[in-house]
This record gives sequence, C-alpha cells and structure tokens, in this order.
Amino acid sequence: MLIDADGHLFETEEIFEKYLEPRLRNYRPRLIADDDGHNFWVVDGISRYRRPSIPGGSNPGTAAPPGGKTGKARRASVGSQTLSIVKERLEDLDKEGIDVQFLYPSFLLHVNSWKDGILGNGVCRAYNTWLAKVCAEAPERLKGIGVVCLGDAEGASREVSHIRDLGLAGIMINGTVGPSRLDHSDHEPFFAEADRLRLPIAVHFSFEFPGVSELFPHLFPSRVLAGIFPIMAGLTSVICSGLMERYSNLRFAFLEGGCNWVPAYVERMDDHFENPRYNARQLISRSPGEYLNSGRIFFGCEGNEKSLRRIVEEIGEDKLMYSSDYPHADRTEGTAKILKERDDLSDSAKKKIMEENARRFYDL
Repeated sequence: MLIDADGHLFETEEIFEKYLEPRLRNYRPRLIADDDGHNFWVVDGISRYRRPSIPGGSNPGTAAPPGGKTGKARRASVGSQTLSIVKERLEDLDKEGIDVQFLYPSFLLHVNSWKDGILGNGVCRAYNTWLAKVCAEAPERLKGIGVVCLGDAEGASREVSHIRDLGLAGIMINGTVGPSRLDHSDHEPFFAEADRLRLPIAVHFSFEFPGVSELFPHLFPSRVLAGIFPIMAGLTSVICSGLMERYSNLRFAFLEGGCNWVPAYVERMDDHFENPRYNARQLISRSPGEYLNSGRIFFGCEGNEKSLRRIVEEIGEDKLMYSSDYPHADRTEGTAKILKERDDLSDSAKKKIMEENARRFYDL
C-alpha cells in the first residue's frame, strides 16, 4: 500500500458561500482573475495580487484553480483539483499509484497569518465541514486534515473539537502565526485541546513568514527562502521550547519543506544544547536529538529527493512519510512510482516511507 501523507485540493468560492455561518458570510473570501486566468483570493480586503514591476516579480496566482490560458497548467481536471468530482480524483490517484491520500488545502495554507482570527476560524470551520462531507464519498481513500487559525487561539481550540467530531484525521497549522512563534503562551489553549484529543498536528509550508516573505522582490529567491524558514521555525518551537514535555500526547509532522535540511539542523540544535552558555536546560530536559527519536516527530519527503538514502541513514527510516504535493503545478509527477523503483533504499525503508510511518502519525 502507498499512503500519500500530503496531497492537496484547491478551494472554491462555493465552499464559503454555502458553509460559512451567516454572520460572517458577507466577509467570505472571493476570487479575482487577471486576463490570463491566474486567480487570486481576496480576504478581508487583502490579496496577494501584484502588478509586477520587474520580470518575475509577480506571484502567479494565489492557490486557486487556474482558468483561461492557464487552465491546463496543473495537469489535472478541475473536478479533481477541487474535489467537485471525486471520481476524477480517484482516477488520478490510480494513475499515480496512490492508495490513500491525506488532503490539505491550498489557499488556506496561509490562514495562520490572517490578522482577523475570528474570521479565520469561521472560514476554517466552513472548510472543515465541507471537507468532511467530500471525504465521506470515498472514506477508504480520501482522508481530510482540518484547519484552524491560531490568530484566535480560543476559537482554534474549539475548532479542534469540531475537527474530531467531523472525523477528520488531524490538524494543520503553520510554523509561525504571523509574527508570533508557535510556543507563544497565547496558543496554549489550542495545544492543550489537541493534546487532550490526541490529534496529530501537521506543521505545513506557508509563504507567510514576516521579514522573509517580503524580503526579495523576485518570486524565485522568495520561494526558496520563505518556503523552508517557517518550517524550521516551527520545528524549533516544538523541540526547543518545552512544548513536547508539556503535551505528551502530541505528534508533529513537518511537511513540504523536504528532509535534506533535517540532520544538519538537529545537529546544530544538539550542539547548542550541550553548550552550557546557552542555558538550554532552562527550557528542555533532553537533547533535541532525543525528541527527534521519540516517535513523535515526522517529516514529509518526495520520492525523487536525491539525498533520501543519506537522510534515512542519518535520522532513521521511521520519521519520513511519502508526500506527493498533488495537484500543485510545481511538483514532480509520478514520484510514487519513482520511490517504489529506487534501488538505493532497502525494502524496509521504502515500506516505512510509503506506508507504516504515515499509519503511525495519522493513527490510521
């Protein structure tokens, strides 16, 4: 069996028109489009749309299904991308060789950066309700991951219970909450409730990392840097702050940042932990490496990562989960097949990456 620990869908305006509670419906997210069919979400008066001032300076859409000239850019039908036709998504999974797919949003990947946390959690609640209904059409193959907005941590903690009641498989957050770190005291109600209900937490990639996401005017360096820094910040918050000691039931996965950075970063954390001048034992009682090996920390990886064998050797085969990033346009197609056919990984490592580790993280 092959389990995709990090697949995606593209939200539509209809989700928020239908499921957002009446008091917030006038403030629901809406789409605008340029002449080429790049779609941009507008929420609370804010959009990522920019008229480019230099070549390559624009953001080519904001995580919405493309239209117009760009309609085929993601190599998947609109019905599959948006899950408006579940049969088409299942057909695509068959082609990719994926048996079970855990579903993450696209537009709402960045919801933890929203300044209005009450609106954010209202939008999340609408999305979660819709997602549970869609996954119920193919419950053996499609598993939904709920979303919360930590800009309103009390509301997020209430949404955790709703996510559990809906039967969704886990919760997605980002590595930072606007300018705040994950382990900030304001977020304790959320972590306490997730710990109580034993729901796994996925810390997912997001562009929104203050001080980095706006640092470069060109998309290329911004995408490289802002893509990985929030995940590293999230891992630092989880491992170096005492969060795992305060909440012993929590499991964390760090997704869509690759895995080749992990050994070097954990080595750096361990080195700083052992240096008495940094007073690490004021925050944590064990080394970061021990937390990494606790069975509660996981990372997403794609099947074509060149350094995968080395990473397995350095951090172990029990922490990595196959992630397709389907149907995003910048992914490599067919990575499930590439992973299955690799001859530089043991059968044991491949089985854990393709199935067993995802079963443990998601409690499948």
